[in-house]
Amino acid sequence: MTAPVTPLASRGVGEIAFAESLPEAVASVFWVLTHLGNPYLLLALVALAYLLGDRVGISRRSAAFALGLGLCAIGLTVGLKHLFGLPRPPVSYRDGLGFPSGHALGSTTFWGGVAVLAHRGRWRRRLALAGGVVAVVALSRVLIGVHYLADVAAGVAIGVAFLAAAFALGPGFALDDPTGALAAPTRRHVTALFGAALAFGLAALLVAPGESELFLGIGTAAGAVVAWHRLGDRAATATIDLSGRALAVGGTGLAVVLGAMSGTAKLAESGLLIALVGAVGAACLLALPVVLARTATGESETRSS
Repeated sequence: MTAPVTPLASRGVGEIAFAESLPEAVASVFWVLTHLGNPYLLLALVALAYLLGDRVGISRRSAAFALGLGLCAIGLTVGLKHLFGLPRPPVSYRDGLGFPSGHALGSTTFWGGVAVLAHRGRWRRRLALAGGVVAVVALSRVLIGVHYLADVAAGVAIGVAFLAAAFALGPGFALDDPTGALAAPTRRHVTALFGAALAFGLAALLVAPGESELFLGIGTAAGAVVAWHRLGDRAATATIDLSGRALAVGGTGLAVVLGAMSGTAKLAESGLLIALVGAVGAACLLALPVVLARTATGESETRSS
């Protein structure tokens, strides 16, 4: 006797047939737009924002908090996917599990979190822009055939719920903040969020022991807890002179660290190695503003002498 089909297992409502009927040019556009939710792109963006600090409209401490949100999203996504164990649509070019959508959950967490944490522009416009990006990413996942509509709806809903909990239990919301940000996390809030990301990752490991992305998230969270505890205050207040040398050193450092982290996660077979590279990478990323500030101070002292 065949097993009964659960409502979630048969969760399509005709969206895949619609996606297959779209012109190739339209599908190609959504193939590009879906990368707005790519976890490695989001990691690169938040790392760059962290390095540049207030220059891009978000403080360095808030950028670190956004990194913590993204790391929490990894553990949530992988754990929930394996907990539900529901496949992707039959036409999907990707293997693996589909519910909830990781791109939808991650983009909601990242773009929504940045909209709350940023201090440039009106907060309503930031939230509207973030909502538009999330909607595009979610729609793209359906239209390129890798998720059902229920997958992306669940991903967005979980992301919103997690954001609400993370800010309510952490820095809270302040509509009257003179800086323009809706939340201003402290050093303690950032440390706690990195710790929560580590806990989410370890919990997900119980149901998904072989996921390389999960090992990378666990290692990155662990390294971030230690590095931020030791360097958080100095990193948050470090002043970086964006000279050609500083940009070259900082850009090269980011590229090497991010390349090593993503490359190891994709190519290495050892979960321990992936976690170790993630931990070292997180420490390097969080320490980079301090290193650049010291380099600039050393150069100034050399010139003056």
